[in-house]
Amino acid sequence: MAILETPKSDETAKFGRKVIPSAMMSNFRRRVDQHPVYFTYGNGARLYDVDGNEYIDFSISYGPAILGHSNEHIQDAIIRQARRLYTPNTHDLEVQAAQKVVDHIASAELVRFACSGTEANRGALRVARAYTGRNMYLRFNGHYHGGLDHLLGGIVLDNDNPIPVEGEMENDRYSQWTNTKGRYEGAFNQVYMIEWNDLPAMERLFGKYGEEIAAVIMEPVMVNNAGCLPEPGYLEGVRELCTKHGVVLIFDEVLTGFRIDLKGAQGYFGVEPDMTTLAKGLGGGLPVSSFCGKQEIMDTISRGEVVQGGTYNGHPLAMAGVIAAIEEYEKNDGLIFKHINKMGTLLKDGLRNIAEENDQSLLLQGFPGAWTLLFTNKKKVINHQDSLDSDFIKAGRFAELLKERGVIITTRFCTSAAHTEKDIGDTLDRANDAMKIMKDEEGRR
Repeated sequence: MAILETPKSDETAKFGRKVIPSAMMSNFRRRVDQHPVYFTYGNGARLYDVDGNEYIDFSISYGPAILGHSNEHIQDAIIRQARRLYTPNTHDLEVQAAQKVVDHIASAELVRFACSGTEANRGALRVARAYTGRNMYLRFNGHYHGGLDHLLGGIVLDNDNPIPVEGEMENDRYSQWTNTKGRYEGAFNQVYMIEWNDLPAMERLFGKYGEEIAAVIMEPVMVNNAGCLPEPGYLEGVRELCTKHGVVLIFDEVLTGFRIDLKGAQGYFGVEPDMTTLAKGLGGGLPVSSFCGKQEIMDTISRGEVVQGGTYNGHPLAMAGVIAAIEEYEKNDGLIFKHINKMGTLLKDGLRNIAEENDQSLLLQGFPGAWTLLFTNKKKVINHQDSLDSDFIKAGRFAELLKERGVIITTRFCTSAAHTEKDIGDTLDRANDAMKIMKDEEGRR
């Protein structure tokens, strides 16, 4: 099939590099798009670039566009609110938006809004420390919680004392992508990091240090890296350990919130954390996030013990987006999630068949709204360490070939309420072409 030409994007990038580092606004966008295309318009599941090329979008704005692009209900809500009030101050929609979150997220008794997932995770950890009076917290290798120095990357050299240090592992792309100069000294001094889905490792850590740990923060599905689902009993075991040791359990649902289910991953799996962070799907594409939790924990803010500020927290346009997006998710008893599941399953099954026909060892992990792409002979990957023998170069090549043919992905395929069976069929045709090229390239080596 024809390869898309992008001369105007190329020219835009040329000028962009003079005013923007790498001509884009995120290092992680650079990772998935070394040759940027610049979009001007989106409708449903399709995007259009400055050259007029059409793309089927499975990036979905890196996760937020669960309803697809240019959703009319969200557009109308934003326009209506812009005519009322679009500069930040305390306003009526804050309470309505918070109530929408409380209605569906089991752990949300009190809600604070912010602007990004990074800010929400920072706020949740601060509250957890204040509530417990402890300093240490636990996170997991390969889980992404934003760009703050103490949350981004790190490697563990001693599993008996799993405090991460700066650095990279030779065979670990994630450690290389998240290693950064300029990190403040001592950023990792109050964090433990272990492998996810390994309950015995967590039991050993809590046996030694459980009374020092304020919080555990985790993605309930490892959507940002390898797409690992929790092993049977794992989330329940983590919940039990946190309860036993008085540790605040935080689910980072920045990606799973309102994508895996209307009630989030905690509703989907039936395991309730003490606190939850949300972003991306929360506002259907607007820059908004929240951290929420049990009243007794969040009351550390109510009493003024914890400070959480921000000029744009609860921004009127963002709150209009939150209310409108959740209203769409609620329609017909969450019908869009059935549609997403159907489209995601069609996509996964089709890609798996195409890979088999072209002798490609493709593993798609996750859930129908977000399948992570791995080239490996394994039938399942359970955590970051388990994913390290996957072929990341091949995954990158596949993404590049798809983009040339008008399909946008990141390290995963995200399906939305706007994707249709035609979108899936067109994507599979283009994926088949890409897989054939990869097979031919391997045969010439």
